[in-house]
Amino acid sequence: MNKFSPLAAVIAATLAAPVLAEEAASDKLWSGEVTLNYYESSGNTESSLFSGKSKAVREGTHWRNTYKLEGDNETSEDLEGNETRTAEKYFGSAKADYKITEKSFLFGLLEHTDDRFSGFDYETSITFGYGRQLIDTPEHNLKADIGPGYRRSEVEATGDVIEEALVRVGAQYVWTINENATFDEDFSSEIGEDKTVTKSLTRLKVKINGNLWGSISYEIKHTDEVPPGIKNSDRKTLLGLNYTF
Repeated sequence: MNKFSPLAAVIAATLAAPVLAEEAASDKLWSGEVTLNYYESSGNTESSLFSGKSKAVREGTHWRNTYKLEGDNETSEDLEGNETRTAEKYFGSAKADYKITEKSFLFGLLEHTDDRFSGFDYETSITFGYGRQLIDTPEHNLKADIGPGYRRSEVEATGDVIEEALVRVGAQYVWTINENATFDEDFSSEIGEDKTVTKSLTRLKVKINGNLWGSISYEIKHTDEVPPGIKNSDRKTLLGLNYTF
């Protein structure tokens, strides 16, 4: 993983550079949210899952920059009190959109995943491409993007490094049901030479008070080619609290 860190740092700096170069486009330059999810089950084994997510968006005149950080931690305990960690994942991304027109943009995206139970020591991808605002009304907002890229993964068991070209397809949809409820879907698929990674987040948010929202979400990550003994899909249904700004 350390061999790839300098390249990741350079790319991240490139994606962040427009933030320093552009003046504010409006009074509210930054927006975003912080989400805390928790799940607990009991029976023959007791398990608990804690998930934290943060997202920040800087909307400038010519550039839109989006940053995400996520972390998951799940533990289970049997009847004898033996505790086992069953999930631990960290994710970060930086995306820069350059607005060509009011509806079209070029993008660069860097993503890094460290999932201790995926069979891979790390997965890092960099993609560039074209995106377009397909729907933009007070109730519905839909963006889609597509472009080529590169992914580097290291198999945990063997230390083998997989380098491959890929094509990314992504879409983000938001339905503002009313001022107190929203529904959103974030979908992406990175189709590589060796494996395809597809991710989907479906969520319903309901306002509690002011900037505080409650949410229920369903997440799935599917990898079609995984190391032996690893499942292809990870699925989670979570209840959470969201603070928006």
